[in-house]
Amino acid sequence: MGKKRKKASVNQQKIARSQRMQNLVVFTILGVAVALGLFAVIQAAVGGDEVDTDQFDYENQPVLGDKNAPVKIVEFGDYKCPVCKRFEAQVFPRLKKDFIDQGKASMYFINNPFIGDDSVTAALAGEAVYRQNPEAFWKFYSTVYRNQGPEQQRWATPELLIQLAKKEVPGIDVKKLKEDLESQADLKAVDKDKEIARKLNVTSVPTVFINGKPVKDVFDYEALKKMIEEEAKKAR
Repeated sequence: MGKKRKKASVNQQKIARSQRMQNLVVFTILGVAVALGLFAVIQAAVGGDEVDTDQFDYENQPVLGDKNAPVKIVEFGDYKCPVCKRFEAQVFPRLKKDFIDQGKASMYFINNPFIGDDSVTAALAGEAVYRQNPEAFWKFYSTVYRNQGPEQQRWATPELLIQLAKKEVPGIDVKKLKEDLESQADLKAVDKDKEIARKLNVTSVPTVFINGKPVKDVFDYEALKKMIEEEAKKAR
């Protein structure tokens, strides 16, 4: 009887271990699937047809380069988005060197803050910097991305954003920036950007348009380059 009970106990332990392993595998697969799905949502660019470029409201957006350049590049982004950070680090410098600095293209940034409440805080800071000193905006843009915290944490606080502006962005009245963040002085501008994104069905970041044409893969630089060159030829 004792041996039978011992044997039954051993079998039960084996079954329990097997079930735990199965559960672990299932949860791991589900976790990976969710992570990949979220990554795809963040990374994927908008597909579909060319959009009406008037909807971008170019005149009220931060711009880098010659406003009269034949090609206009528009990025919709969220400062908390890790894929946007990758775009700023890997693609933006090449676009600047190859096209913007050459007068062939200009680049615009439109806020699409949706990851967290502090996404809006960062967007407000960007708008406040732009309103103070348009030329300082792109330095702030790069500085925030390069100091980006974990996506799940609330890191884009007014204190950090003010500190970054003070340390890294010349020509900014830090006291005025603090006041603007406290009063949310640029909330209408951020809300307007969000409305533009909604009307154009921009549901992911970074999303890039070239003369109103959506880019399918923002990290395929050769495809980006080809699109820009084709648009530049049309303008000749």
